[in-house]
Amino acid sequence: MDRPSDFAKKLAPWLWLLMGLFALRVVAQPLALVWDWLPAFEEWHSTTLPYFWLVFFQLLILLVMIIISARFSAGRVQPSPRLGLALLSFGAVYMGVMIVRLVLGMSVLRGDPWFDRPLPTIFHLVLASFVITVGWFHRRASEISNS
Repeated sequence: MDRPSDFAKKLAPWLWLLMGLFALRVVAQPLALVWDWLPAFEEWHSTTLPYFWLVFFQLLILLVMIIISARFSAGRVQPSPRLGLALLSFGAVYMGVMIVRLVLGMSVLRGDPWFDRPLPTIFHLVLASFVITVGWFHRRASEISNS
């Protein structure tokens, strides 16, 4: 792996996988209204946002994830160490907060809708993983470029 574009292409399948998992979440919630084998509709979000706004932001996030994944697939990503550090930092904090949320929801804050619904938290972990992967590329590819 001697070029950042090669590294980007190697990470692209992981980004598409994470994007696909998040897309499944967006599609599964309304399907839960008609398919009994899925968790109940209410289990898919913590009622922090009205459903309309939740879907709006989820579709916006999916669009950004698709654009980023497509750029990685094409190897058209310019490494930026500063962006990498920012994304890694944000992603680590985001993931840490979601892990704490998951643990608290499974223990002392059972019954609180924001904490006690594991499905939204799991998909936040998917989003955090996407951010961390992109951040890792920017940090690592910068090292590749400079060597």
